[in-house]
Amino acid sequence: MIFLQPIEKVFADFKSAKTGLSHDEIQRRLNDFGPNQIAKTAKKDYRIEYLKEYVSFFPILLEVAGLLALVADYFQPGEGNDILAYAVFAAVFVNATFTFWQKFKADKAMEALMKLVKSEATVLRNGETLSVDATQIVPGDVLILNEGDKVAADAILFESNDLYLNLSVLNGESTPSRRSLQAGDAKRELDAKNMVFAGAAITNGNGLAVVVATGEATEFGKIARMTAEVGKTETPIEREIKHMTKILTVLAFAAGVVFFLLGWFSDRGLLISAIFALSLIVANVPEGLLPTITLSLSLASQRMARRQALIKNLNSVETLGSATVICTDKTGTLTQNEMTVKSVWMANGCACSVGGNGYYEKGQWQFTGEPGRSPHESRQTSMQPLQEMLQLAAINTHAQVDFQAKTSFGDPTEIALVVTADKVQASLEGWEKVQEYAFSSERKMMSTLVKPKGEYQPVLAVKGALEAVLPRCKYWQGDADSKPLNAEKLAQIEQQNQKMAQQAYRVLAIAMKHGDGEEDLVFLGLIGLMDPPRNGVQEAIAQCYSAQIRVMMITGDNPITAAAIGKQIGLKVDAVLTGPDLDSLSDDVLRDKLKNQHLLFARMASAQKLRIAQLLQDNGEVVAMTGDGVNDSPALKQADIGIAMGSGTDVAKESGDMILLDDNFRSIVAAVEEGRTVYFNIKKITTYILSSNVPEIVPYVLSFFLKIPMPLSVIQILLIDLGTDQLPGLGLGSEKPEKHIMQRPPVGKNERILDREVFKRGYFMNGMFEGAAAMFAFLGFLYLTGWEYGNLDISDEYHRQAMTMTLLGAITCQMANVFTLRSWEDSLWNMQGINKMIWFGVGTEVVIVLLILYAPPVQTVFNTATVPLEYLWLLVPFPILLLLNHEWYKKRQREKLGLAH
Repeated sequence: MIFLQPIEKVFADFKSAKTGLSHDEIQRRLNDFGPNQIAKTAKKDYRIEYLKEYVSFFPILLEVAGLLALVADYFQPGEGNDILAYAVFAAVFVNATFTFWQKFKADKAMEALMKLVKSEATVLRNGETLSVDATQIVPGDVLILNEGDKVAADAILFESNDLYLNLSVLNGESTPSRRSLQAGDAKRELDAKNMVFAGAAITNGNGLAVVVATGEATEFGKIARMTAEVGKTETPIEREIKHMTKILTVLAFAAGVVFFLLGWFSDRGLLISAIFALSLIVANVPEGLLPTITLSLSLASQRMARRQALIKNLNSVETLGSATVICTDKTGTLTQNEMTVKSVWMANGCACSVGGNGYYEKGQWQFTGEPGRSPHESRQTSMQPLQEMLQLAAINTHAQVDFQAKTSFGDPTEIALVVTADKVQASLEGWEKVQEYAFSSERKMMSTLVKPKGEYQPVLAVKGALEAVLPRCKYWQGDADSKPLNAEKLAQIEQQNQKMAQQAYRVLAIAMKHGDGEEDLVFLGLIGLMDPPRNGVQEAIAQCYSAQIRVMMITGDNPITAAAIGKQIGLKVDAVLTGPDLDSLSDDVLRDKLKNQHLLFARMASAQKLRIAQLLQDNGEVVAMTGDGVNDSPALKQADIGIAMGSGTDVAKESGDMILLDDNFRSIVAAVEEGRTVYFNIKKITTYILSSNVPEIVPYVLSFFLKIPMPLSVIQILLIDLGTDQLPGLGLGSEKPEKHIMQRPPVGKNERILDREVFKRGYFMNGMFEGAAAMFAFLGFLYLTGWEYGNLDISDEYHRQAMTMTLLGAITCQMANVFTLRSWEDSLWNMQGINKMIWFGVGTEVVIVLLILYAPPVQTVFNTATVPLEYLWLLVPFPILLLLNHEWYKKRQREKLGLAH
């Protein structure tokens, strides 16, 4: 392991020097190692991507139906089959173009993989400082690192001045990590304290480092390569559309074959039987289903965007409804990603807490008195010492905070100290920095010697871990003066430190001294900080459990803090596993734990996060995984639904299916609710579309066996499928979440949209009412106007009037059907709110009805005619019966499922 070698040997191995490489050597190494960049994925040919939209299962079914319609038109022209074919092809074109455009926009928005790596770097070459393109960095180069830089390649430090590195993009830890010239107890490159890594940011200090890895050999590159090797899983809606297509194809062709054989054996003739079979196949294919589902998914994605969840792939919308496990990061998702001082204990015994989460939210101070004093008395006597203590803590930092612009730079803990000093109105102006004693992992403390304006004697401000600061303290700060530390006071301080630690606070000890030297210090008190949970996250997690969704925290943070935050937000935790714990478990043991326990994972590496996702999927779980760093991208791609943070890296956004614009866990739960809603909305749409297939099929079948005129023409079938059904169907797709939606279990991985329930309601319940309504209107009109059974020789006008009644019977039933299908189980009478799109769709249907009754140009196209008003009562009974029957059925379903009314 190269990071364990002496720096002299590293330079020798790379044939380099502290003054850098020569320009000739740079060129030779560029030829040998290649440019410092990650191989880009093959650029998509969008012409091919567009054509792919025409060769998935459902479009192929529609295309075959269109071709069959052209065949039928060839053998029997003038029946409208050619118009049907062109309309079906148009529907496929619109759907393919719309879906492709959504994906194209998402791709263009995510084309930023290499933005994470700094485009320029400062190097030493031949002893000369140069600014070069980062792609020209080679192994052996010497990097010059300064505060604010992003590192261009993996390198080993040989000079470091108070240098801190933000590794969150690689390991998920939000707290900057101090670098040193020693590797520490690291067993892998990413843990080595003497290394810096491509893509990481320098938050403080400066240094020099020799490059040991570039391009795909860097830690950044390894993760990117791992991400590329992970195959994307098929979404449930993609599987379901394939399943639906197969079922509907089998049904359509089976019906065609059966009736072809029946016609042939009943001496109808080969040609007539074949044409009838083709017409029946086309009538069985729901041409409007695919575009309606696509548009419904698009509407849902727009609703999700309003709820801070940006969907990259339309098919991912429904996947959220199937999620059984949410694997979430801690920092920024469950917490605010803003360290906040929550508690201060002063050496005089006064304890105080402060509200106001985050950097810029003002909070109220609450004092708890020392023994013998009330909180009010403690406030009066302790406010000034508190101000002085927080003032010294804030001065002893490198943090920069602009309260007006609400911007900050530096270590989150130090920012929190500056913010808290501002909350007690402690001024940081007028201090001159004289000397700094930097923090190190060995010292575990930092001191800054400052001189107050107008005074000669400097003051030393000290902060750090209690075990490092307290042994250097000789006194403690009382109300008015300093007093010697004794055993009793030391025990009291230790007790308070332990109390804060048990609350998952990061504890800093604060001390000071008039004059220089880190000995004989005056102990001022303890400050407890934490990254507070987001508002509402506890309720969101409770909602997940109510919805039978497990929530697992997977974080790079330390296990004590992670467990304490988990407890605070109501997370169920049976056991906490760290990275080393995970490595010691076999796949079988870990798979069993994942199945039977609520686990919390801390100190996780990217490969471990990926392993967790894979084993959960092996257990049959549908996994939603959050992430923001490069390290998260393999797991995001592996998960059924990868959720990238809006504030995260471009690599994570590229790998995810959804981008969480506000980084908030509550938005994930809102997206799950929308995903479940989409699933049931698609069931409603499918049921609605299949219901209208029955009044298209039944007239054909009856006209084949009975001596009656043809009740419906092909062009009228087209009017239903791609005309009157579309807008009401979209209205069903825009339905808001039902009140029981998050009390249900997740949609099962093997649960089908086109299941027995959809068939029952679509074909055998609502559909049969619609078929009966269509034939009742057709035959009722004929008999009421004096027609005799068996008479096929009727006038064209009379026949068109009868077909108009058949068409209106189907349309009016669909008007009732769309209202009762607004909810899968809830009563129509209890539905809250008005679905404007459904009312608009039904209004459009009314307009279409009037046009086919009274507009001659429309009548010519759709083969309809004006029907006298006295016969339109035939359209009234069956819509009412359909609605009442389905509402009665839903009532029984609610009772069966134990859902509240």
